[in-house]
Amino acid sequence: MLSKFVLTSLLMLAAPAHAFETEKLGQLGSLASDDKQALFAKSPKLKAETDAEMSKQGKTIEQVFCDGMRFPGSWEELGGLRVSPYRCEFGTRWLKIRSKVVVTGKGGKVFPRITREAMQKATDVRETDLTWTWSDTEPSQP
Repeated sequence: MLSKFVLTSLLMLAAPAHAFETEKLGQLGSLASDDKQALFAKSPKLKAETDAEMSKQGKTIEQVFCDGMRFPGSWEELGGLRVSPYRCEFGTRWLKIRSKVVVTGKGGKVFPRITREAMQKATDVRETDLTWTWSDTEPSQP
């Protein structure tokens, strides 16, 4: 019984139950070409789909406009970073990308929400579990 309790406790510490609510950051920021390439490369399937769409639309990565949520300058270490959700315009088609976002600080401390402590002590952002949808109409802002 004790070992089951210990295992459950360790699992709870290893994976936060809730992802950071990036929509509450309140700012959007555009992505540079290198950032778009890195974002699309996070999933081989996403990369293949975006490459195919750029080819179909006759666009280069520089001609695809993407924005994402932006950490404001009040975040000491993270100010200016872009995170999910992202929106990208590929000519006549739109792509919306979401992910689970985990914000951490020294020692792996997880910050599940926006707080003064998080703004002062967060040093890293990790995005996992990408999901995306394509549409012919502009998706609403995050």
